[in-house]
Amino acid sequence: MTQQKPSFLKSFLMWFIIFYFILSAVQYFTYKPEAKEVTADQEIQIKLVDKSMALGHLAQFKIQNNAASAITFASPCEEASLQAFRLLNNQEVPVSSFENCESDSLPGFMLEPGASTLFQLPQQNNQFFSEAGRYQIELIINSDEETRTVRSQVFEYDNPGIFRQLFRGLISKPLFNILVFFVDKLPAHSFGWAVVLLTLLVRLLLFAPNQRAIRSQHELQKFQPEIEELRKKYANNQQVLAMKTMELYKTHKINPMSSCLPMLLQMPFLIGLYFIVRDGLSPHLNFLLYSFQSGIDLTLVQTEFFGLNLSEKNLLVLPLLVGFAQWIAMKLTFSIQKKRKSDKPTKTPEKASQMQHMNKMMLWVMPVMIAVFTATFPAAVGIYWFTSTVFGIVQQKVVYWQMDRPQVRRVDS
Repeated sequence: MTQQKPSFLKSFLMWFIIFYFILSAVQYFTYKPEAKEVTADQEIQIKLVDKSMALGHLAQFKIQNNAASAITFASPCEEASLQAFRLLNNQEVPVSSFENCESDSLPGFMLEPGASTLFQLPQQNNQFFSEAGRYQIELIINSDEETRTVRSQVFEYDNPGIFRQLFRGLISKPLFNILVFFVDKLPAHSFGWAVVLLTLLVRLLLFAPNQRAIRSQHELQKFQPEIEELRKKYANNQQVLAMKTMELYKTHKINPMSSCLPMLLQMPFLIGLYFIVRDGLSPHLNFLLYSFQSGIDLTLVQTEFFGLNLSEKNLLVLPLLVGFAQWIAMKLTFSIQKKRKSDKPTKTPEKASQMQHMNKMMLWVMPVMIAVFTATFPAAVGIYWFTSTVFGIVQQKVVYWQMDRPQVRRVDS
């Protein structure tokens, strides 16, 4: 036991480092770093979250007050405090209009010295930035001493590429419209219950391939002793071992790769759902609506769900729930494997100990990784993940019960 503890800790740290590399890569391609310097005014700075975006993206600006006194910005719905320009052929073409604007949807703000705020135009975004090109916004900032006109750095909107267009058309639009439909029909326009219903719908659509994958994995475990025998017999001839293993799979109609299919099918939906819920069904996503749903008001969405704000990260409750659900799912899988191995043990005590150690490591490392992963995304993604995991546990239990129950043969008289 004392020899396994350092190994377990080493394996845990190794998997955690791998996980953080993957997470860092996802965040690198998901978010673009803020510009270092975006305005000549060193006291009031406007920093762009994304300097280059595809049409449909929400332009977000971080306004930093480095002045010695507080500054205020009046709502552009009430005063002419903001203008947006498109830079075309060395000319500034005004593109902003706030005729049908309400200050509640686009409020002003006050910043104390050293404070900052995130500024965006969710309702006007697609109207102002409707074409590919270079843009700039201008804000009128008031302080006790003077009134300043501050401009942002030039930012650019590009036409979406073919991959983004396909992803929006096949994944984002259907998911978004289903979510909007559920939100519109549910009492109090609950975004949380809409996410739950969407998750159940996705899992039902993927029920058949998931069923085949679980059955295939379950059947593969039954023949694990035979595979171990082949490995012992042909340990010095990998080519023959591979051929005999494939013959075994073919004889018993087992596809060892089928368990990867559900994961591959679910990933686009998870990624698409993340991009949708990250902005909490913000009005700037109206361009994803189908024409028959274009009249639905997205400002009515209720993002509060059992005390959680689904548009923000949750660092404790959801990570623990998702991690615990993942632990139960893995515990169920390993318990079935242990039962299979105890029925027909073929491994040497040394190999059995190594496998047990590996399973123990995965049983704890994976839920922790999933919990940390959940804490880095908006809570709505955690609701999706928790609901999906619980559904998977129930489906797995049902499949195992069906396959392990005694088969009663009918005898013809």
